Amino acid sequence: MMTINKMIDLQTYDEKKMAKQIVIEEEKSKVIVFNFLPGQVMPKHGHPHKNAYVVVVEGEGTCHLDNIDSAVQQGDIIHCNPQQKISIENNGSTSMTVYVVHADE
Repeated sequence: MMTINKMIDLQTYDEKKMAKQIVIEEEKSKVIVFNFLPGQVMPKHGHPHKNAYVVVVEGEGTCHLDNIDSAVQQGDIIHCNPQQKISIENNGSTSMTVYVVHADE
């Protein structure tokens, strides 16, 4: 069965914290959309046994991957392997949306 989700419908925000929506969850993969208002941060964390593929859909900010900080913006794609820890921060002036796919090794 095919599933179609519209990104615009997944872009909801929470004034208090980064908003998280699980879009698809299957046995070996998961798709999540995170929405950040300016100043909001995804805490540094890892996913043992999973690769994470992150696409910046809208906005700009900083990706903290292990001990490297990189500016990211709309259209950037980030890969985080199972041994790495990642954090994303919206330090821009507009909202930020990231689309994440977790896939088992």
